[in-house]
Order: sequence, then C-alpha cells, then structure tokens
Amino acid sequence: MGTIIVCMVWWRGCGKIAFIALAGFQPVVINTWQGVRGLSPAYRELSDVLIFSRVDFVRLVALPGALPAIFTGLHAGLIYAWLATLGSELFLNVTPGIGGRLNEASQLFEMDLLFVGILILALIGLFYNSSAHWLETRLLRRRTR
Repeated sequence: MGTIIVCMVWWRGCGKIAFIALAGFQPVVINTWQGVRGLSPAYRELSDVLIFSRVDFVRLVALPGALPAIFTGLHAGLIYAWLATLGSELFLNVTPGIGGRLNEASQLFEMDLLFVGILILALIGLFYNSSAHWLETRLLRRRTR
C-alpha cells in the first residue's frame, strides 16, 4: 500500500493505473481461487498417486480444471476495469479522455457529444467482451465439443 502512495506522489498517472488494476484484479483472483478450490478431491488423489510435482499438478490438473472460473473472473475483471477507467477519468481528472469529454459535454449541455461518447464507450466495452469471449472459446475448445 505504501508503494502505491509513493508511486502516486511520484507520477500523477500512476494513481489512475493503480485504481484500474485494483478494480480488475480482485474478481480474477477470487474466481481463480474458487476454481482451484472447487476441483474434485479425486483429481488431487490421482496426482498424488501419479507422483506429480507441484508444477505438474498446476500445469496438468489445476489450471485446466480452473479455466472456466478464471474466464468468468476475467469477464468480470474487464467490466470492473473498464468502469474504473471511466471513473478515474471522471474523478481523478489526470488526463482528458472519454470520461473527461463526457463530463465536459454534460456541463456544457452538448447532447450530441454526450451521445457520441456513450456510443464510443459501448463499442469499446463490446469489443473487450467479444475479445474475452473469443479467447475463452479458443482456450476451452475441449469443453465446447
């Protein structure tokens, strides 16, 4: 925590990056932990019988078994990170971005700029979601067959 505060003082943009990273990190970590924890005890016993090392257990059993939960967390993390990006642009006001332009348009009652900004936000969010879905289908092919 102290490192984040020093970084915010040292470089103005780091506060925004830390805010976005913390918002997107939490759902991914929690879902990964729940995915690994939800593995069947039979898989753990089988890895013990086959004398897997910890690295082999993670590579061959835990990661493939937890991938659906990891991607669920990735989807949620992308949503939270995108919302944190907009929130940091609106509230931290470090650099002008889409959120800053939306704030400016709402203060000046420029509805056309406001609607264009909202449309851009929706398109970027749709792109992030479809990219994550494409990656999920590519990495989880064996589950979709």
